[in-house]
Amino acid sequence: MRINQLREDNPLIICLTNDVVKNFTANGLLALGASPAMATEVEELEDFIQHAGAVLINIGSLTKEIMPSMEKAVEAANKHHVPVVLDPVACSATAFRKEFCLKLIDHYDISVIRGNASEVKGLIEDASMKGTDSDLSLDPVTIAKKAGTQFGMAVIVTGKEDGIYVDGETRRLLNGTEMLTKVTGGGCLLGAIVSAFIYNKVKPTLSDLVEAVAYYNVSAERAEALAKGTLPGHFQINLLDMLNSTGESDIAENMRVEEVD
Repeated sequence: MRINQLREDNPLIICLTNDVVKNFTANGLLALGASPAMATEVEELEDFIQHAGAVLINIGSLTKEIMPSMEKAVEAANKHHVPVVLDPVACSATAFRKEFCLKLIDHYDISVIRGNASEVKGLIEDASMKGTDSDLSLDPVTIAKKAGTQFGMAVIVTGKEDGIYVDGETRRLLNGTEMLTKVTGGGCLLGAIVSAFIYNKVKPTLSDLVEAVAYYNVSAERAEALAKGTLPGHFQINLLDMLNSTGESDIAENMRVEEVD
């Protein structure tokens, strides 16, 4: 597994993410064993990124002012062979968001797209959503496979179950907890976790992504047990603790993964 090497290497993860989740994302990466930097200034991004393990682009607080920084970050990442994770937050809610995401996908090399079912569906066909809420009737596996095939890149689609597509192979992951929807930034933090797990890998493997999502969801299940399943405040704190303590054996013993044709 990759987690032990990640913790030893402590990769720098540059996060251009939304304003609501910056603190939670940084703490989550620190708990995992990565080193977060929330750099957004165009003038310094390349200096940071040439030393980075990965870059996260999360459009949750997308504005015209932040767009140049996001494009510069992806451009610098491509130049220095640094993997990029794109989290297309609420891209099915507005044309403004969708058009920017498709611009990044069309003009740059994105290593992984990570979003919920409504968000990723919105990238490949007409779809609508209310804010950041996903349509729970959609099948994440089907959407991951369709988007990955269309864009020719790795795709993670999250929901009650999660779907992962990489190079013609698809997996369904069955771990997780509804408590992740009760705190702000549960999905956004996963994007950062995925970024950390693929550090220095512009072309991540299926096993890297399965491990990243399984690690996160197993940690969440352990946090839910400590929070007695009903207290979101306790759950959020316990999640940070479990992200720090969940190890290789916890993942291997508890992950539930199915191969999909």
